[in-house]
Amino acid sequence: MESDTLPPPTKKSMRLLPSILVGLALASTAIAQTPPVAENTDGSRNVAILVYPGVELLDFAGPGEVFAATDGKQGHAFRVFTVAENREPVTSEGFVKITPQYSVADCPKPAIVVIPGGQVPSHNPILLAWVKDRSKDTEIVMSVCNGALLLGNAGLLKDLEVTTHKSALQSLSLIEPTARVFTNRRYVDNGRIITAAGISAGIDGALHVVARLHGEETAWATARYMEYDWRPDEIARLHEQPGSVVEEAPGSVLAKSFQGLDSQAALVKYKALPKAPTEAELNRMGYSLLNLGKHEPAITLFRLAACAFPESSNASDSLSEAYEVTGDKEQSKRFALEALALLEKEKARPEKNRQSIHNAAASRLARLAGKTLAEFPFICGPCDNRCDKLGFLEAGSCPICGMELDPRSKAE
Repeated sequence: MESDTLPPPTKKSMRLLPSILVGLALASTAIAQTPPVAENTDGSRNVAILVYPGVELLDFAGPGEVFAATDGKQGHAFRVFTVAENREPVTSEGFVKITPQYSVADCPKPAIVVIPGGQVPSHNPILLAWVKDRSKDTEIVMSVCNGALLLGNAGLLKDLEVTTHKSALQSLSLIEPTARVFTNRRYVDNGRIITAAGISAGIDGALHVVARLHGEETAWATARYMEYDWRPDEIARLHEQPGSVVEEAPGSVLAKSFQGLDSQAALVKYKALPKAPTEAELNRMGYSLLNLGKHEPAITLFRLAACAFPESSNASDSLSEAYEVTGDKEQSKRFALEALALLEKEKARPEKNRQSIHNAAASRLARLAGKTLAEFPFICGPCDNRCDKLGFLEAGSCPICGMELDPRSKAE
């Protein structure tokens, strides 16, 4: 934050801001089309916060604090609870264990649903079905950070203006090409659907919801209690600016321009780029495409990275992983062996990263050699990534999702 002081409420700040007026207008249209959501006997609204393995801590704790700290005329304005696919404990940030209060099967009817980001289970059929169903009878469904990807896969963002964490903007634009994905918004209010940008933006999104439902004075009281440096006037001025929209993902554009080139031609073209992407940027764009099922352009970018950075074990390992996903066992084996050989020479690579690459490549070779899942000593806990079905030879963090790997004995 730029300042440690919270601006005192003024007549100006107590007026409804342009962004809130827009939200109210949109909300009234959306809510008028469906029956009103029932309140609890004390007048409070139910707020269901979805949690899952690898959920981002501040993504759900920030909005949770806002709603839990807001007082209405009869006491607490919101009844906040956590919900998950089942009631099994989940871990956030690798160190905070959360026991969900409800499962999606027995969750009380919510008026507001919050979908936080993190290791988002964006293809989980049970959660997708639950979110779709809830979107029909709630006042508001709000995503935070890359939680918007779950809404996108649920088909809830068609033709809407949306935003998400900066790292997921391109992915969201590929998942829902009809949406206008804004890069310069703290949150975007479409009435029933609200999407907030990265992490701390969830607090701003939640305060906006409080202002929309209970008035700005109540939202200010909550912000002051939290000692949060809320700046709705600045957010409103930002939202008055023309939207900066993500066009076709740069990774897709880059992959198209290098598609079909051999290694030498690709390297010459790469070096001639005015601003050539770094290895990390190529790797990130490649995985964004791979995770969306766009295998050919992903492999194009991973091949380019391996060509442009021939001494990088990580570049070779990523290419090996992409070939394993597509079923090309020979190429996957070739680049896994290359990654291990290069790793022996990379003395400057951080030890934790070395261990992750070694585990990824060695485990992949074992899988390619026919080792079954039951024969691996370590597995990754469920996170709705492809690592759910993979085994690993060594302990540590999962090379794919980053969660701590479980010994098979513990998991069983």
